[in-house]
Amino acid sequence: MKTTVTAQSDGGDTLQKGLVTLTNTGKAVCTLDGWVAISLVNAADEVVPVPTRKVPQPGPAEAFTVKPGTSAFAGFTWTTCDKGDASCGVGNTLRYNLEASTDGPVAELEGFPAGERSGITMKSLTIGTLQPSRQGVVAW
Repeated sequence: MKTTVTAQSDGGDTLQKGLVTLTNTGKAVCTLDGWVAISLVNAADEVVPVPTRKVPQPGPAEAFTVKPGTSAFAGFTWTTCDKGDASCGVGNTLRYNLEASTDGPVAELEGFPAGERSGITMKSLTIGTLQPSRQGVVAW
């Protein structure tokens, strides 16, 4: 799977939105169901703890297949925070995982601060369900 995480917000609000695009780069059909785990990672390549919850948005989790060359999608929101706040998670990249609740491969980021700035801040993270279409996945 090739995974791209795209920031969907303009950066002017503390509540930000993002879109996860999982593209099947293999030769076989794969089945997805549930949620993708997203982890904030710092410059030392350590997972930064961020309170995370999964929600049934834009709909309930249901199994579906992803053919080679096609994609699945998930929306997520996060609340930004001040780097000086002790409860603020600060990182420079995001990892994803389809089989565990944390860690995994690094996602390709679009619309996020440059990695060397360690400019991704998260006070909390909410992840929506995996969907076979991108329609509505960031509308909640």
